[in-house]
Amino acid sequence: MELPLLQVAFLVLLIVLPIISKKVEHNLELFFLAMAVAGATLGGIWSPQLVEEALLHPLAVYQPGIGYVPVGITQVVLAAGLVFYLLRRKLAAKADLLARPGVLALLIFALGLSSGVVSAIAASAVLAELLGFAKAPHGYKARAAVYGAFAVGAGAALLPIGEPLSTIAVAKLKQGFFYLVDVLFDAVFIVVAFFALYAYFTLRRLHAAGAEVEPYEPELREVLLRTGRIFIFIFALTILGEFFKPVAAVVAELGKEALYVFGTLSAVADNATLVAALVAPGMAEDALRSFLISLVISGGFTIPGNVPNIVLATVLKIGFREWMKLALPIGLAVFAAMGLYVLALAPHPPLSGAFK
Repeated sequence: MELPLLQVAFLVLLIVLPIISKKVEHNLELFFLAMAVAGATLGGIWSPQLVEEALLHPLAVYQPGIGYVPVGITQVVLAAGLVFYLLRRKLAAKADLLARPGVLALLIFALGLSSGVVSAIAASAVLAELLGFAKAPHGYKARAAVYGAFAVGAGAALLPIGEPLSTIAVAKLKQGFFYLVDVLFDAVFIVVAFFALYAYFTLRRLHAAGAEVEPYEPELREVLLRTGRIFIFIFALTILGEFFKPVAAVVAELGKEALYVFGTLSAVADNATLVAALVAPGMAEDALRSFLISLVISGGFTIPGNVPNIVLATVLKIGFREWMKLALPIGLAVFAAMGLYVLALAPHPPLSGAFK
């Protein structure tokens, strides 16, 4: 089966246009919305169900056996923004502490491992707001945000309440609450620990060098506006995920190596939709393991790749090109290293059954 050319063309445009056009980069959520509408129209995939899901995903989280729970990324980001806005004076007094490399590294490690419990949305919202108040230059905060997003995105995959990816995977496989902890914990722990340590050593060098500090003064208007931008982003990504399903059909029957490479599509498409398209009862554990690890790592490559990226980039005003410049070099290195780990060194989870 050949790759669908329409989807391939859209994939190229989604990556290239924000890089070459500042206007597109500065209006990223509107660009993705326009591409989603165009893709759905050209692909003939519009349906009442798709529109309903696209409207629900920013506002609710699906839980097996319960349905949609009305606690979505939009409400969490809005609530976090309002809480931190009310606490702005107290947090401003801790600005020096929040900028210390050791504090940020511990925060990334703790939020990364706990994001499966508190959810990727809440973990990234907390990290974004605390980074905002840190007394540090923009480039320093951007690095911490990118490394933190990798850690939070990986950790959230461990439990079905962490993010939609894990929710859908557990539901489709008809497995227990801790199933993905068994399958993924060793690999996730490596990723989270690595990015926390990498953040520490990278930020320590930058912290020692010193640079002009940008003050962070949150405004209520900005809190409301960024909540709206995040809603548009998730709405668009839901439609794009459906649009890219024909690409998933091409690799559905291939092995774990192909699934690992295919997971890089998560950089621009909704990873929960990719899971819905490819994960099915009876899927080999090693194939599932490689696919999910690929999704959570490559999801950190670009801003649209994962929920934590969107939250952190929106709050801290990190551009598409800036994110890719920081994320791709280390992200690709980790992607290659973890590919070797999950495909060759430890294709089956060494801790399988330990959390049951």
